[in-house]
Amino acid sequence: MMAKTKTLADFLEELDSNAKLKDAYLNDAVATAQSYGLADEYVTLIKNKDWDAMTKRFENSDQVVKVHTY
Repeated sequence: MMAKTKTLADFLEELDSNAKLKDAYLNDAVATAQSYGLADEYVTLIKNKDWDAMTKRFENSDQVVKVHTY
């Protein structure tokens, strides 16, 4: 059985509720996103701090996700 792919929404939600993940993200955002298992396109958004593009990922979605700029 294949593990569920973690989405950008999963990462952002867990970042908001998991203190260890948040600390790791604040220390090295790119490495944390990579080790979490995010797709390269999302890691690039984080690396480039492209918060507008990240927010646009959810515009046509029924998901409400908070984007933090730590």
